[in-house]
Amino acid sequence: MMKLNLRFIFILVAVPLLSACNDKKENPEATTSVTVSIQNMVGTEPLQLDEVAYISPAGHSYSLSNFKYYLSNVKLIGSGGAKMYVEPESYHLIAQDGKTSFVMPDVPVGTYQKLELSIGIDEELNHRIDHQGDLDPSNEMVWNWDTGYKFITLVGSYTGQTRSGGLVFHIGGDANYRTLTLDLPQPLNLQEGGSNQLRLQADVNELFQHPNLIDFEVMNSSGHGSGPNLIAENYSNGFLKVIAVE
Repeated sequence: MMKLNLRFIFILVAVPLLSACNDKKENPEATTSVTVSIQNMVGTEPLQLDEVAYISPAGHSYSLSNFKYYLSNVKLIGSGGAKMYVEPESYHLIAQDGKTSFVMPDVPVGTYQKLELSIGIDEELNHRIDHQGDLDPSNEMVWNWDTGYKFITLVGSYTGQTRSGGLVFHIGGDANYRTLTLDLPQPLNLQEGGSNQLRLQADVNELFQHPNLIDFEVMNSSGHGSGPNLIAENYSNGFLKVIAVE
């Protein structure tokens, strides 16, 4: 009888312990959300459509009526790459007259030092236009199935030294898909249930300089050929920066 009682007591103790261990394994890692907001600028001035004339790096006056671009494949990276978060379904159409922020869901708590993102649409999806949401063709950011998405659309007008006219830059093509790694001005320390935000700025003038100075009297429209490559080299250098971690 004593042996039976001891076995019964052991079962009573062991079962809850095993259950607790299983629950611990099944509990997901604590997560939170991070809002990424982007302010479009021209140098130190906020971009305004159809209202303000700006000075380009080459010294020409210009104004914009349309400015949109894709940010995709967003990641947060910890120190030394030890911790990484990859946003699912990560395609965002940023438009001056539309969406200027997005929320990254279910980010594991911890400390992150860098933000990685790409300008454009990766080759895997670039040549399919049967998508919805920000990739929907109704957003007027595609040419056709073969040539794919416009990574950046910039439309406006300019006044130069000897001539004036329209600006129409549609930048796309697999070769112009660029991935940027941006240092955060301070570590992003995420706690469960907290309110977290990364504030970015995008400088339109940086599309037209560093390393290639774009003279609107020489090049004021571009969709294919060497023009998009020049601007893609420029948006790889200084177009986007993180200005605040909140």
